[in-house]
Amino acid sequence: VPLCLQYLCPAPITFIGLGAVSAAVMSSTDSSILGVSCMFTRNVFKKVFYPVANDKHMMWMLRLTILVNTVIATTIAITVKSVYGLYLICSDLVYVLLFPHLVLVIHFPHLSNRYGMVVGFFFAFLMRVLCGEPVLSFDAVLKFPGWVVNKNGAIEQRFPFRTLCMLINLSVCIGVTLLTNHLHSKGYISKKLDILREYNQPANSADLVIRNISSEDQNKTTNGVTNGVTNGVTNGHHSEGKC
Repeated sequence: VPLCLQYLCPAPITFIGLGAVSAAVMSSTDSSILGVSCMFTRNVFKKVFYPVANDKHMMWMLRLTILVNTVIATTIAITVKSVYGLYLICSDLVYVLLFPHLVLVIHFPHLSNRYGMVVGFFFAFLMRVLCGEPVLSFDAVLKFPGWVVNKNGAIEQRFPFRTLCMLINLSVCIGVTLLTNHLHSKGYISKKLDILREYNQPANSADLVIRNISSEDQNKTTNGVTNGVTNGVTNGHHSEGKC
């Protein structure tokens, strides 16, 4: 689209069109960076590592996360020459890192906890990096059967290593979850050793929301009954006065 606007349109249309395209790209970019930073700040920093964080702590962590994500995104945008390659990397990471956790949380919540997900995530991420990525110019350290050297001199793996990394993530998550649950049931994981607060969690935020809604409904009902009684008594006095 930018090339068509530049070479096939008059200068005023090119100026307006490129401005509109730039604004759309910047809007999508800052929304993505803000969304990722908010999810990390709340779901990782707040929920896992620092549950007692207040609004000031979360604000500073959000600012730091936005800065780090911006630097990483800028570096990738400068070094990577293919937008299609970035799309493949994004789909790759979602499949390898997030898909197993999504399956466990939705269908098998009793087989997942914080320890299993953290260990599985980082282990699968390390495995995926060691398998190499031609788009990012990462040479493979772990070479599976069937690997070849392509015409660009990079190692190309024909083995389904992405599925293997995904299954390893799933297996590690389940294994660590069962292990930590067993150790906790035997009393080996005390409150001090529970660094991720899996077994000493505060009140669930969803429960708090439900309680707040129930309290609001109860207050509305109480206020409605009180107002009804008051209005009824007032109207009764008015009727007696008229009589």
